[in-house]
Amino acid sequence: MIANIMRNRVDAIVETDVDADAFRSVMRHLAGSVTVITTEGEGALHGFTATAVCSVCASPPTILIVVNQSTRTHPHIDRKGYFAVNVLADVQKDIAEHFAGKGEEQFNSVRHVVTKNGVPLISGAAAHLECRIIERISIGTHTIFVGRVVGTGAESRAPLVYHDARYGQVAPI
Repeated sequence: MIANIMRNRVDAIVETDVDADAFRSVMRHLAGSVTVITTEGEGALHGFTATAVCSVCASPPTILIVVNQSTRTHPHIDRKGYFAVNVLADVQKDIAEHFAGKGEEQFNSVRHVVTKNGVPLISGAAAHLECRIIERISIGTHTIFVGRVVGTGAESRAPLVYHDARYGQVAPI
């Protein structure tokens, strides 16, 4: 019993010792594919650049995205119930930067098609996954949207990656 009490105390101390800046510094060491998460809401198309995308399982095909609740796209994803993950090609850094900005009318200058579910897919992307939301999990300042994949596509293009606050390309070693 004393061992359990001590373990719980140590866990509690360790959890409070990590501040947000230290956490961000460590997370910069994770390289990730650059994506643009897209949806439709209030008669307009919306999107933002993200790397917080993860495969959940292959049967049924399911992924998750993590979205800050303060982003302007969050309520549109939540209401629409559908979103797309556009995995940008390594030549689409300008699109990543475009969707990372705060500009209005985001899709006016970006080639895209709209699916039957009303979700925009970015032309020239390395791949895309169209999803229907099956679960929402609120954690702190973010929502995890779990999506059942209802459509996919891939091109013979290498993905754009993000590591240590910089864009990069995949290179074999």
